[in-house]
Amino acid sequence: MENKKFKKGILFAFLTSIISGIAIFYSKISLTKINPLILTTSRNLYVGFLFILLFIIHRRWGEIKKLKRKQLFILILIGLIGGWLPFYLFFTGLQFTQAIAANLIHKTLFIWVTILAFLFLKEKFNFSYLISFFLIGFANFYLGNLKLTFGKGELMVFIATILWSIENILAKKVLKTVSSETVGLFRMGTGSILLFLTSLATGKADMFPVGDLSKMTVVAIGGTILFFYVYTWYKALKYAPASLVTLILTFSVIVGNILNGAFAGIKLMPKEIYSSIFIGASVFLIFSYTLFIPYAKRHLGRKFSI
Repeated sequence: MENKKFKKGILFAFLTSIISGIAIFYSKISLTKINPLILTTSRNLYVGFLFILLFIIHRRWGEIKKLKRKQLFILILIGLIGGWLPFYLFFTGLQFTQAIAANLIHKTLFIWVTILAFLFLKEKFNFSYLISFFLIGFANFYLGNLKLTFGKGELMVFIATILWSIENILAKKVLKTVSSETVGLFRMGTGSILLFLTSLATGKADMFPVGDLSKMTVVAIGGTILFFYVYTWYKALKYAPASLVTLILTFSVIVGNILNGAFAGIKLMPKEIYSSIFIGASVFLIFSYTLFIPYAKRHLGRKFSI
């Protein structure tokens, strides 16, 4: 039973990586039309509404009533440091730095989650995971060949990345006793309300795309993609180790490169092609040791060896 859950988590993580690549690609288009903070606030409010709708349709409000005080505290904390503050820091930081620098910093997420998972979740790593870890690190940072200087914007993005890392650890802990949908509801519900209040407090209330059909469509499409990202991500975290699913999430880089080449007319540079090859090989290695090899051993028995 545990093995089935583990495999389910791996597959959800891979699905999340595909959705993430699509989300990043679509966000680049959206940011040219709407203010970054207003875009993420509007989109997150929409996602929070979708989670509420999910609970209403499936009549799951009883889950909220059964929450214990400690669970409720962690869920609200996830909303604060996962759904509110890092979003504000990240998209505000984008105004003071280049998007390519922000993306590079955000790509370090798998490093911090791996470290925190080892320290606080006691997650263990086999040889294949360690190889994948270093291959992905090499692909993201060495092949990227980018010089990064830390200014105000970069610092805000870095703090946001650390907060998202901590959120993943908290989510992994609470997901042992709480459904992934409940975690998603609190993360996006609490976070989006606080983002909305922050937007009002910073004098951006008149920038919300209310009544502008084209901008509201952008928010709805982006929000729907984000909803499925959050939904599948917490499913992955519930069933598989946090460090492992975060490694698989880096496959989103390949999805983004494919979309850029196919639909945005962006010619991929050699470094991006090589980076995609290394990341693809790393994810394939993880799949081999978690899905393919166990399957072959089970069906071929002693005839199969590695």
